[in-house]
Amino acid sequence: MAPSSNLVRCVCALAAPGLLLFALAPAAQTWRGDLSQGGSIVVDPDTRRALREEGGSTRPLWDGVHRLEDGSTVIVRDGVAVPTRDMVDAWSGARPPEPLYEDRWCMQLVRKTCGFDDACISQAACLQARTLLADVERERRDLAMLPDQSMDATAPVPTEERCRQALSEAAFPACASLTRQGDGRCRALVTQACGAADACASSAACDAAQQLEALETEERLAVADPSGRTDTGGKCIEAMSNAFFAPCAGAAAD
Repeated sequence: MAPSSNLVRCVCALAAPGLLLFALAPAAQTWRGDLSQGGSIVVDPDTRRALREEGGSTRPLWDGVHRLEDGSTVIVRDGVAVPTRDMVDAWSGARPPEPLYEDRWCMQLVRKTCGFDDACISQAACLQARTLLADVERERRDLAMLPDQSMDATAPVPTEERCRQALSEAAFPACASLTRQGDGRCRALVTQACGAADACASSAACDAAQQLEALETEERLAVADPSGRTDTGGKCIEAMSNAFFAPCAGAAAD
């Protein structure tokens, strides 16, 4: 669905300040930590990919829980580090993470239907999405075994197109933890503009806020850390003080 004119107008009004802040933000540095069993873990601030450095060599860090010398731990999932408070503090003010799963449609479908926290892991849509993701991994393995075939681990395969279509199908709804209890930055804007029990659901501000939240969710599906601040999430934070998104007055009359 195309954004309404109100959404376009409010986003344009917020875009210039956002770009200025982006331009002034300092570049984030690679995060490092010493592993208790030797070597160091390094995490890229853009992709959140975790690597292990030891003896002059660098290789991907295996998925699991890794203990540091200071007693803290770092969790790695799908080769990506789950940001710790120390990492977040170190990267504060940096640009949003790169869309690591931008073209990995089946990964996005799993995250959408199962929830970032796997709250809907037993739902039919989640199970179907996981089956499609398994099919993708099988297709990649089969291609890699072909003679003289050099296969990129993230290259598109036929089932990825099925997942891309499924992202917009009603049979694959978003997990409730993304829509009603999600921790996106735009959720507060929707609550403010739409009001308690959706008292202002028919207002232009509520419609625009909901569209912004939908855009933010799409961005969160594509990045490694869904709790991180996305471009749209940043605009929603700024919009909280915009007169167009004034708190819903309808709730007071209920």
